[in-house]
Amino acid sequence: MNGFKNLAEQMERIKNWGFDFIAIHVKAICMVFILVFLSACEVKMAPSQFWEAVFTPDTDSEYYKKKSENLVYDLTQGVQEYEINKVVVLDLVDDENRVPILGEYMSSRVVEAITRGRFFRVSQKGEVLATLERLELKPSVRYTKEEIQRIGHELKAQAIINGKVRDIGANIDVHVSMVDIASGEVIASATEQLNRTRFAVELLRHY
Repeated sequence: MNGFKNLAEQMERIKNWGFDFIAIHVKAICMVFILVFLSACEVKMAPSQFWEAVFTPDTDSEYYKKKSENLVYDLTQGVQEYEINKVVVLDLVDDENRVPILGEYMSSRVVEAITRGRFFRVSQKGEVLATLERLELKPSVRYTKEEIQRIGHELKAQAIINGKVRDIGANIDVHVSMVDIASGEVIASATEQLNRTRFAVELLRHY
């Protein structure tokens, strides 16, 4: 009797192992077909664009990190003669001169990139906001020379970085400028295009 029972158990194990074996191979075959399909699609598209479209989520932190690093790199080229030690980074504004969430987000990314690269010292965000409130000013790209110098004097900085974020249809345009506080002149500028994802558009529409 025990012999029949043991035989039945062995048969059940073989049956289950067979199903598992088949399931694993079916999954493997499906994965091969998927990879072949994706590879075929990639032939028709630029590889980096294709894989980015497939695997990069709208909220990819590395994507925005890279964009901000590009902005800072362009801003810091050729400004050594101005002997800038400390900068004030303001939130970016939209066409209505208001600060959308995307503008605040990108300015924080710019601060991180500057700090990471040790290009300049950066005024703390809380200190900047308190100073603007005290001077009865808001983040803007329309400051007068006098207003720029007042901000610089209060925060003991040599330059201001401000800019705009704009929905231009196909992409979202991010433009930043570095303004020399002593002269009030723009001494560097940079522009990056962001993919017009749902994430970016929502951040641009909300304040």
